[in-house]
Amino acid sequence: MSGGRLRLLATQARQREQAEAREREEARRPRCELCGEPLPTDHRHLLELPAREPRCACRACQLLFDHAATGAGHYRLLPDRRLRLSGLTVDDQTWARLRTPVRMVFLVQEEAAGQIVQFYPSPAGPVRATVDRSAWELLRSAHPDLAGLLPDVEALLLDRDRGAWIVPVDDCYALAGTIRAHWRGMTGGPGVREHISRFFTDLDARCVTVPAAGNDRSPA
Repeated sequence: MSGGRLRLLATQARQREQAEAREREEARRPRCELCGEPLPTDHRHLLELPAREPRCACRACQLLFDHAATGAGHYRLLPDRRLRLSGLTVDDQTWARLRTPVRMVFLVQEEAAGQIVQFYPSPAGPVRATVDRSAWELLRSAHPDLAGLLPDVEALLLDRDRGAWIVPVDDCYALAGTIRAHWRGMTGGPGVREHISRFFTDLDARCVTVPAAGNDRSPA
């Protein structure tokens, strides 16, 4: 076989490999769960109600399905604001009223049911429970920004060791998924704690810090 023929075959083999690599890369890209359009890594979500499932969405579908007349209330666009509530602390009495068995929880106002619910992470995924209204009122009185918490799509994320945040609910689902994926043994193990710490470090990097009412300390 001539040298020219060998070079041609080698070139064709490289082109096939490159084409297959592009196809694999394209297959790994996130896609809009409503129309199939490829998405960038950093993209917004729609919350599908009443299942409360976040759906990856392109810009066009965000605009189309979040519109009340089109989505018929079935989809809600998840916001992208993230607030660290500096100075908001939950005392033992309020935490006891929440009846949360772990030190981390996120609270959501469910508009259709007219109630406050909590989700706390576990090795099997997030656990849902209702919240005593008096406990919620105590939390609201501690920080005026909670009055603006958007129903269904935003959550108050509380960690007794780290602080408090207002975040889109998909952030909380991501945290719960991380815990479920990396939990090992009875206590979770060092791996899951490392991933939780990384989550909060990344979250703080995207947050605006809001001082608590009457708190003149420097932001945490």
